[in-house]
Amino acid sequence: MTITASSMVPSSVGVLNKVSAILAVLEKGPACLSTVVSETGLKRPTVHRLVLAMQELGLVQADEQGQFIVGSRLTRLAMVAQHAAADRELRGELSALRAATGASVRLHRRYGHQRICFAEALRFKSVAGEGTSVGAVAIAADPVSRVFLAWRGFSRGHGTGDDALACSRIRHRGWVQGVDEGGLVLAVAVCGRDGELAAVLSLSSPSQRTRRGGSYGCEVIKGAVKAAARISSSLCAQGATSRVKDLEYRVRQVGPGSVE
Repeated sequence: MTITASSMVPSSVGVLNKVSAILAVLEKGPACLSTVVSETGLKRPTVHRLVLAMQELGLVQADEQGQFIVGSRLTRLAMVAQHAAADRELRGELSALRAATGASVRLHRRYGHQRICFAEALRFKSVAGEGTSVGAVAIAADPVSRVFLAWRGFSRGHGTGDDALACSRIRHRGWVQGVDEGGLVLAVAVCGRDGELAAVLSLSSPSQRTRRGGSYGCEVIKGAVKAAARISSSLCAQGATSRVKDLEYRVRQVGPGSVE
């Protein structure tokens, strides 16, 4: 017996080679039983038996025309693999930013009145929040919370006029920095599709370790904003985002006079 599917990589297990050959045919699109037989070189009874078993496992299913197509279980597995690859890319981005800036790096998302740190690359243990496990904290007045509040807006009458102006400035610039319990924190918006806030990227380090003692320099801010643009692409891998170019534009706006 010769398996003729060109995309197949043989293994030492014969039955897996046959299953792989069948899937290689279905990768190209719907196929009837005779097509699978001719393209794999397998005997018809073998193909029929394997396809039925693969249907029971969710690896293959029949479409409305009665042709065989890739099953829903493989579709789910492909999504899991895509998420895993995106997660590795995301964590690599955080680690690279930590190495470039010397700061601890976190990604936060909002959940109700709390923010959840869902990814991190830590360096220091003495800054506020360092050494704690990934989880949720209440939204307060620190730089990360200020970014969340800026995107929440005050259109429904929340806050004062000064609050609304401050939020407008943060939304326009895309980042804010400040001191939080003795540590310097830079918070950068990571926007998703249509401009909504997908996450907040934060850098934190003891104040005395920063170049100017009380603020991050332009190069660190630019690096963080660029990283936010790349993270935006990663987080929006399952859906288009219209904000990456806007985030990249903000990189060019970071100048000597813009550092707080």
